[in-house]
Amino acid sequence: MNSAFDLNRLLAFRAVWEHRNVSRAAEALGVSQPTVSHALAALREHFNDRLFVRCSGGVMPTPRAEQLARRIADALSLLEQGLDARDAFEPATMRREFTMVMTDIAAAIILPRILEICRTEAPLVSFRAIQLPTDSELKALREGAADLAIGFSPALRSGLLHTTLFRSEYVCIARSGHPRIHRRLTRRDFLRERHAVALAQGTGHFIVEAMLQRLGLMNQVGARVSNFLALPMIVASSEMIATIPRPLAELMQPLAPVALHPVPVRMPPLNIDVFWHERLHDDPGTRWLRSLLPRAMQMVFSTGPGGFSAAMADEGVQNGSRRAG
Repeated sequence: MNSAFDLNRLLAFRAVWEHRNVSRAAEALGVSQPTVSHALAALREHFNDRLFVRCSGGVMPTPRAEQLARRIADALSLLEQGLDARDAFEPATMRREFTMVMTDIAAAIILPRILEICRTEAPLVSFRAIQLPTDSELKALREGAADLAIGFSPALRSGLLHTTLFRSEYVCIARSGHPRIHRRLTRRDFLRERHAVALAQGTGHFIVEAMLQRLGLMNQVGARVSNFLALPMIVASSEMIATIPRPLAELMQPLAPVALHPVPVRMPPLNIDVFWHERLHDDPGTRWLRSLLPRAMQMVFSTGPGGFSAAMADEGVQNGSRRAG
C-alpha cells in the first residue's frame, strides 16, 4: 500500500474532518498535535490539495477533502466492522464436518452418544472417525487434517493440548463356562491359557502386547486381530482369554457370553484423553465439540450395561504440566 494511505493518516483525516480542529483531533486520537499535522502533510502531498485550511476557531475542508471524506469514512467503518466481527456461533445452524481420530473402541462407545446429542442440538453437523498411529495422529492434528483425537495415547501428551475424558482399567475376559476358569481368573490361569490380542501399534494399547511379551507369553497368542471389537466374539467362541478395556468388555457383554475378571498381573491405569492442537483451542466449533464430550460420556455411564466402571475426570485443559487458557 502507498505510504500516503497509512491507516493512521486516514484516522487523522477523519478526526480532523469530524472535529474541524487539529488540536481536538489529536486529543481524540490520543496523539500529539504534530503527529496529526504530519499525517495531514503527507495526505496533502499525495492528493496535491491543501485538504483543510485554517479558519476562525480551527480548520475547514476544501472541496477535495469533502469528496474524500465519505470514501475514507466508509473505508474505515468497513475495516473496523471486519476487525470487530465475531461470528455468532449457533450449533443448531452450524454446517460442519468434524474429523476425529479415534480407536474402534471410542467409535463404538462414545460416537453414538455424540450423535445422539447432535440430533437435537446440532442436526447439520457430521462426523468422520479415522484411525491413525500416534506419529500420524500428531501430524494430522498439527496440519488440520483432524480436529481432535480421543484415546489412550500417552505419547501425545507432550505435544498437544489435552484433557482426560475418563479413567478406567483393563480387564480379562474369558468364555462363560470356560472349562478351566471358574469364579476368578488366577495368575496361574493367565500364564497357562492362550491369548487373543489386538494389534495396537501406534497407540497406548500396545502395553497389552508388551505385557504378554514381558511375561514370555507371545508363543501362547492364538489369535491376533486388527481391532479390539473382535476380541469378545473370539473369546466367546473359544477357550482363549483376552485383556481389553473395561468399557468395551461391558459394552459387548450382552452380545458375547463372556465373564469379566480382574487382570491378575500388574497393568497401568487406562486414561482416555481428548487431544487437540493449540491453533484450534479458541475455535468456537471445536470448543463446542470438546464441551459436549463429557456429556456424551455421562450418557454412556448412565445407560451402559451395568454402568461402566469408569470415573469422570476433573474438568481442565492440560498441556504436559501447564494449564492452557
